[in-house]
Amino acid sequence: MRRSCFVVFGFYAVAVLLLQNTLIMYHVIMRGPASETMSTRIDNVDDRRTNSTVVASSSAAASAVVAASPRTVNRLQFATEQEYYSRRQHKVNEYRHNAVLVPSVLCRPDTFMVILVHSSPTNMDRREAIRVTWGGAVVKGKWLNTTQSNASTISRLQIAFVLGLHVDEAVNNAVRQEHTRNDDIVQGDFIDHYHNMTLKSLLDLKVVKTRCPGVPYFLKSDDDMVINLPYLLDVLATKPLTRSIMGPYNPRSPVYRSGVWKLTLEEFPFTYYPPYESGSAYVITGDLIQELFATAEYVPHIFVDDVYVTGILGRVLGVTHARQRGFAYWGSRTPTACDLIRRKIITGTKMHPQRLCALWDELQLNPKC
Repeated sequence: MRRSCFVVFGFYAVAVLLLQNTLIMYHVIMRGPASETMSTRIDNVDDRRTNSTVVASSSAAASAVVAASPRTVNRLQFATEQEYYSRRQHKVNEYRHNAVLVPSVLCRPDTFMVILVHSSPTNMDRREAIRVTWGGAVVKGKWLNTTQSNASTISRLQIAFVLGLHVDEAVNNAVRQEHTRNDDIVQGDFIDHYHNMTLKSLLDLKVVKTRCPGVPYFLKSDDDMVINLPYLLDVLATKPLTRSIMGPYNPRSPVYRSGVWKLTLEEFPFTYYPPYESGSAYVITGDLIQELFATAEYVPHIFVDDVYVTGILGRVLGVTHARQRGFAYWGSRTPTACDLIRRKIITGTKMHPQRLCALWDELQLNPKC
């Protein structure tokens, strides 16, 4: 398996290099009207995102709060939060996006959990590494060296990759070819950009509610993760969840006002986010999928998708944040094979293709831990 994993990864590395060279030539040739057309598409996406944002508090209201007494500040802030964390009377950001690619069979009637891995159009190597490691176990319905009681449940999992469109049609064509080979890609009709992450997460919900009605669980993951599925399935078997979200729990995180993840006071008027689960990997119970998607059209978007879906919508709907150790945060260390075997982790991060392949090869050797 070590040889096959690295051979596959090497093949994809060469393919990506060739693709990059092709893209360079493509940009040289197409510099002009074609790129202007694509720029217009990007601008339209950004305009759509901006227009879907509702200002939560005016500058006049903010000034009034600052000028008020401490007791008035608390009362006004509470009233403002009550207003912010509620459904608006009318739709403020109708979700008009659709999938241009979708697997022929995303879920079956007996599917226990659908796993959607967020990826970027150019991250072919990451997707392939998952396909030949833990994602391959999902497809085959069998985990490595396992005789655990939930072995049959693993055969009831489904996996697909979720991405948006690339600005270069050559990349989109490569994605279509990849989907033809693997039949495991959900691609939205929006530009894949970090400011459109919430559009991608809402596409998750739309696809799951449409293609997987009644599925008990939905797992969202990034493409640099490893998921310890036997451990996760045992946790869900031990304490089944309803109307819950489970993942890397953040009870009181400060809002960034500068840097890549900054939000203005108009976009989010409070100092701290509501409790939420980090987007590296989290589980949502199936009974929340329709409610989350429908409510999102009545609650102003922010582009920080994990905060929006699990935190803001979670608070509006009064969901339960199920606390469980083992979910990775962005600062978590890279896991070892023994971390998975000893069930120290449910999810592991920083799993770039070479590292993920090496970890999987070590697991196949069934090491003594």
